[in-house]
Amino acid sequence: MANNRRRKTRKRNIIKDTISNKNFIIITFILLAIIIFCIIINIILKINENNKIAKEQQRIAEHVEEIYSSIEADISSINNYKSDSIIRISAVGDILLGNKLKENGKNSDGLYNEIFTDISKYLTDSDIILGTYETDVTDETKLFANAVKEAGINFVSLAHNHALDNGIEALNQTENYLESIGMQTVGIYSNEVSNRVKITEEKGIKIAVLAYSYDNNSEGINIFSKELAKQDLDYANENADFTIVLMHWGDVYVESPNSTQKEQAKFLVDNGADMIIGAHPSVVQNMEIIQNSKGQDCLVAYSLGDFTSDFKYENSNLELILNIQIYYDANNNKTSLYKVDYVPIYMNDYGVRKSNDRYKLLDMKKEIANYGKKDNKLSKTTYEKLVRGIDKLNEIIENS
Repeated sequence: MANNRRRKTRKRNIIKDTISNKNFIIITFILLAIIIFCIIINIILKINENNKIAKEQQRIAEHVEEIYSSIEADISSINNYKSDSIIRISAVGDILLGNKLKENGKNSDGLYNEIFTDISKYLTDSDIILGTYETDVTDETKLFANAVKEAGINFVSLAHNHALDNGIEALNQTENYLESIGMQTVGIYSNEVSNRVKITEEKGIKIAVLAYSYDNNSEGINIFSKELAKQDLDYANENADFTIVLMHWGDVYVESPNSTQKEQAKFLVDNGADMIIGAHPSVVQNMEIIQNSKGQDCLVAYSLGDFTSDFKYENSNLELILNIQIYYDANNNKTSLYKVDYVPIYMNDYGVRKSNDRYKLLDMKKEIANYGKKDNKLSKTTYEKLVRGIDKLNEIIENS
């Protein structure tokens, strides 16, 4: 009896072991199948993602290739027979140094130059590079001013809504320091029109630059009024061949100009402005060509966005470098708008994990084209922001 029980027990154990082994094999096969299925799905998703990225890159490349090819051709060699009579002007938006940018925009050497390394090539070959310097220069911020100058900016407006935040002495200190490092400035008020209108000469062509801010109850800078602008434009037209007006105007974070901007632009063109470059909204607004009374084309760029800032609003990181060529026709003694193009750029914030070099201005087209390549470190999130940004900028500009 004992032997029978032992045999039965062994048989049951063998059956249990067999069942257990079968279950193990089945479970193993199921797990392997799930793993293989997941691997296949991931491969398919990766292929689809890569195809999507390739299509996006191709679409964007085709859309802006003509612009970039033109810019690079201009940089390497402007049309020879007109090169002595063409002035190349570049313009950017507001130059801001917020607290986060101040603390985390420096490189390991304590300098801000790294912010501009990807985009300065689009500035340094221009004759005049305009912007609005919306940051007081102090001992603490001189290094930032130096980096902006080394990036190529050489002519700035000081007429903006924060000009008197720290008083007239701070404004004068800012003007003096920027002038000392080789930047020309405009926008500080003077009773003398010859001091309000800055005239610079390039290749024998005299270019007048004027600057105004909207009325923010600040004394010491040029506040726009028709009377003041008319007086300045009359002086500019008498003493220069081409007149540029830098305007600080518009509604913050609004991507189209308001009625006041439109009205003021028309007034300025009617009274002799050849070009108007706007700032303040912190986003890019559209451009348009307005013909003056002589039938000449006058460019109005209502806002180029912020050149440097640490704002969180996504579209405030989208901006333009606007490139303009003006041509002097010696036979007719006339200076006119010759060509306009632009470079889309993006102020990227790499996040709180970086204590240095956290902010960098990106060449959007280059970064999109290089995404996914071995040496490219752009995150998927940033890549998607750049794609949306290019589409947004194209939408704004094409609606101009």
